[in-house]
Amino acid sequence: MNKLIKNIFIATFVVLASVVITPQVHASGNGSMAFVDGVVPISISKAKELMNDGAYIFDANELEVRQEYGHVEGAVHINVDNWERLLPKDKDSVIIVYCLNRICYISSEIALEISKLGYKNVYVMIEGIEQWILSGNPIIKDAVDPADLKNKYLGNNNWEKSSKVTDYTDTIHRQILFGEIPSCRDCHGINVGSNAKSINADFASLRQNVNKNCMSCHDDVGEEFKSSVHGNVMSTKKGLPLCSDCHSIHMGPAVSSINMKKFADKKCGDCHQKEQAMYHTTFHGKAMLLENPGNAISVAACYDCHGTHNIYSVDDARSTLYKGEKRIETCASCHPGGNENFSEFMAHADHTDGKNYPVLNFAYKFMTALIIVVFGFFGIHTLLWFIRLTMTRMKYSKEWKEAKNRAHSDKVKIKRFTGFHKVQHFFLAASFLGLGFSGMPQKYHTADWAQSMIDLMGGPIGATKIHHISAFIMLAVVFSHFVEIIVVAYRNRQAVIDPNTGKFSWRIFWRKFFGPDSLVPNFQDFRDLKNNFLWFIGKKDKMPQFDRWTYWEKFDYIAVFWGMLIIGLSGLMLWFPVAFTKVLPGQMLNLATFLHSDEALLALGFIFAVHFFHTHFRANKFPMDTVIFSGNLTEEEMKQERTPWYNRLKESGKFDELIVKDDNFDKWKWLAYIVGYAMLITGIIFLLMIIYYYIF
Repeated sequence: MNKLIKNIFIATFVVLASVVITPQVHASGNGSMAFVDGVVPISISKAKELMNDGAYIFDANELEVRQEYGHVEGAVHINVDNWERLLPKDKDSVIIVYCLNRICYISSEIALEISKLGYKNVYVMIEGIEQWILSGNPIIKDAVDPADLKNKYLGNNNWEKSSKVTDYTDTIHRQILFGEIPSCRDCHGINVGSNAKSINADFASLRQNVNKNCMSCHDDVGEEFKSSVHGNVMSTKKGLPLCSDCHSIHMGPAVSSINMKKFADKKCGDCHQKEQAMYHTTFHGKAMLLENPGNAISVAACYDCHGTHNIYSVDDARSTLYKGEKRIETCASCHPGGNENFSEFMAHADHTDGKNYPVLNFAYKFMTALIIVVFGFFGIHTLLWFIRLTMTRMKYSKEWKEAKNRAHSDKVKIKRFTGFHKVQHFFLAASFLGLGFSGMPQKYHTADWAQSMIDLMGGPIGATKIHHISAFIMLAVVFSHFVEIIVVAYRNRQAVIDPNTGKFSWRIFWRKFFGPDSLVPNFQDFRDLKNNFLWFIGKKDKMPQFDRWTYWEKFDYIAVFWGMLIIGLSGLMLWFPVAFTKVLPGQMLNLATFLHSDEALLALGFIFAVHFFHTHFRANKFPMDTVIFSGNLTEEEMKQERTPWYNRLKESGKFDELIVKDDNFDKWKWLAYIVGYAMLITGIIFLLMIIYYYIF
């Protein structure tokens, strides 16, 4: 046993080391931030916690940026004259300041000045309003007078204030130090009056002039753009995007390699909301939302597949997504070896659209019905059982305590699980929690807690590594169980031999297969289920007695096989998509993504709500049943709950064979409680997080 424990510790250490080290490997590349000594930067998730606790929020952006982007609800615009009067009187108040993004210094500088005034709890939401929006958080946009928008960067048509435009702030033009540097008049044009030349305020704002102005310098991409689906040559649609719609001017955000893809994703979504929403259900889209800007550059964004200025209809032979070699080449640029099947993956598939995606829609309806039936049935089952046990405990409190004491104090221990079973369960539970921890923020990527969880793992790539490690451990456990079944069946092969003929007997085989020692459901399980419900509703006075395996234990067991078939197979398809699409159509990846996600919800919810109740939270087991750690239960427990099994063992003379002679569980019970409670608490927290997501 000591050797076994030692091996468990070693294996656990290796797994934990992998989990701890992996995120750090993938956490680099954040880019430089606008840090100022003396200022405390915080993440968006931390800022939201403080906001919920009543923190004061101040927007340090320029007015034009605030009007363009909007602001956090309740945020006061502090980038004004006499800003000190806007501060709260209490110097202990919690204050959060933000501006545009992580390379904007205004918020840090203002926060530093606020601290100098004696305020003790001043923080900077370092990633600013830009990342706040990209993370899917709500914003407020104040109403703006259209007359102000016409000259929003230069005041009320007062060209004397043009000095406010200190640079082009699109980070491209302002970086040009030599060569043909554009000036104001190149875009705005000039008026020639009787006295002097003046800038034409209306010239650059006319739609027909915007692209023309840009093409005067960018003629190569301009011609390409004109022939694209966004250009006026190939399309007669109104409201086509202009250069300035995607490439911000003047007070637009500072786009660099750090945040370019996240910003581009948002820009495309402004016009293509449905397509973007479907894209965000794929791994690419979730990674784009959850990855920090420094690493998001490696995530496939809209333009990686569709192109930039050269976007054409997928039916156009010039399109990078034209079916055939071009689409294969586009996919293979990130997925080497991708073939035509792989390129059939649908990046914008809508599982609710039965007309265009019938297979995906059928899977959606089937899984939805399955989830409703399973949670509905076992929800009622659990609730009725909880009520009945509580009422019984209250009505017969003295007898209840005496029975529980007898069960726990009995010195006769019966072997229920082998040491191998205990090791299997430990790694099964640990890997399940690892899969839940790394998978939940990806499934619920819009949840308030998703970003914080994913950051703990070093981003989506780090989470994927943890997911794969956990999946490998779980697959190893399942494989070991299949091997165990084969070995045990071989060792007990004589049990299905007819003693009269000396040959294999199908009659004996099926009797064993559906017998009381088998985990395969039989008619007795349905009778037990019926009797249990009758006891729940008061139609029977005594709680039913069960054999070696109860109907809910068999359901748990079979659910693992069902789950491994669906989750395991779909997970392997998503892990090795190129290999699987050598023989399967690419649309199977869409099906695998959906099934993997919904089956994971079913597994997580069932284990943390139903299985935990059946095993630990029943009134007669609460707070934790340690049988899976000790492997033993007492003779009294068998008499109280599993009388048919107890009687069979006594009648067959096999009872004494199962009595534990050298039980040493008391020596390491403390470890079992630490591990057990850690897993229970983690599972409950995960369950509450899921419930919180669906309610709020």
